[in-house]
Amino acid sequence: MLTAFDTLLQTVVTANSAAINGDNEAFRYECLCCGEEVFLAAQDSNYMATHFRHRSGNNDKDCELYLGQYGIIQDSKNCRNKQERIEFYYNNSTKCFYVSLNFSAEEIHEYEQVGAMLEIRESRNAKPFFNTSIDHSTFSDGVPERFVLDKNATPYFVSNTLNNKKREYYVFNYDSPSFFKILSNDPDDEGFIAKLIRSKSIHTGVRYFIAWPGRNTAQIKLKSIPDVFVENETQFITLGRTTVWGMVVSFKNKNPLLDSILNDWGYNLDVSESVSLLWPPAYEKGEKLVVSSSQLYLRSSFRFQEFGNINITEKCITEITNSITKISLHDPIHILKKNAELEIYKEFLSTPTQTIEVKEGQATCFCVPQDNSFFLFSDFGVEKLSEGQKVYLTQNSYIAEYVDNLLVRTISFLEPSIPDIEAIFYEIISCYWITKNYQDIFAESLPQSIKEYLETCKDTMRINQAVERLIKDEAK
Repeated sequence: MLTAFDTLLQTVVTANSAAINGDNEAFRYECLCCGEEVFLAAQDSNYMATHFRHRSGNNDKDCELYLGQYGIIQDSKNCRNKQERIEFYYNNSTKCFYVSLNFSAEEIHEYEQVGAMLEIRESRNAKPFFNTSIDHSTFSDGVPERFVLDKNATPYFVSNTLNNKKREYYVFNYDSPSFFKILSNDPDDEGFIAKLIRSKSIHTGVRYFIAWPGRNTAQIKLKSIPDVFVENETQFITLGRTTVWGMVVSFKNKNPLLDSILNDWGYNLDVSESVSLLWPPAYEKGEKLVVSSSQLYLRSSFRFQEFGNINITEKCITEITNSITKISLHDPIHILKKNAELEIYKEFLSTPTQTIEVKEGQATCFCVPQDNSFFLFSDFGVEKLSEGQKVYLTQNSYIAEYVDNLLVRTISFLEPSIPDIEAIFYEIISCYWITKNYQDIFAESLPQSIKEYLETCKDTMRINQAVERLIKDEAK
């Protein structure tokens, strides 16, 4: 099959775009007909087109795409996996590992009607060491719920009693450590939460928590490698009675020795991409950003490709510069390119913005204070300003100040004031005394003080040289 549903971008993608932008991680792509997992095949083949393929034995018996009887393609909005959508996390405050599950309102209702149970096993035929009801007393609609893992297993088998299909999830390995991406960029955040990396791609400049139950081999090998920054090392007992060796680490650059060690563990180090929201102001809700505007400005290190690394069409994407892009937001936006991940959706403000008085100010140079959020709007798009940054405004630029998600002040360019001719006149006659022969000057439109001065000049037949030049310039 040439198309599949991308569970991370939440849209239908082609095999070619998936090959360019994805890394074929487990459970990312789903069959459009039966909803089961598919994977990319023939990516490097010279004889066969890149395509999606079912894993052996994981298709539904009536799957038209698996049987080659092509007739229907489901709408991507209705293409929801029949299996659980699962993530794994580590919490440094509790020193525990968690399994996280997320069900929609429709799924919870369906499971609740038949009294379905969620089950986790340490082997395919073992009794579940964890089980819970899938109902509204345990899960909230569309909200991930986390449960502590108190067993060390390779792999974990997750299923529910409605279909009893057991999926394998490899969180920990016998012969390699597991990488968890730390969700906080603050090195002082000791209570950080980290999310398991499903794929085998890791990236430079990213903080990872590396865990290896029962072994400290990763710590020993990585500490002496160039371009490896180790923040701290730890050892603790969790997962029942299992000793886990862990470390917080980031990789500055690729080098052959580091690549060799990571490849031995089955990982590939790549240079990170980046994406950030410049405007409008947003607040975090879980791992998502929430905005109140339909127009977004994003800064990225890569170009957006429709249904490749972003789940929208080309007509919603407008390039401002090589790195700044304007996006029209309709449905929730999912962006994924290597390490760059962003999910944004729109939510109307509970407080009407028209009730907030927006103050107006002017300046030629503005120094960004510590409080609130400031954005510079110019011909080059929108730029989020940092504390202490000095900005020189122009006629085509202005600064917007936000408190939370509300606009409270705009600062526009201060036009330089033109000195009054009378004020200049008094300054000249007080500081400049060179005179010349007087010639008649038309003085009808001049201030009274200058007219009186000219009357004096007629009597003396002398005039201040600078005053004469001022009057002539004014008449032009």
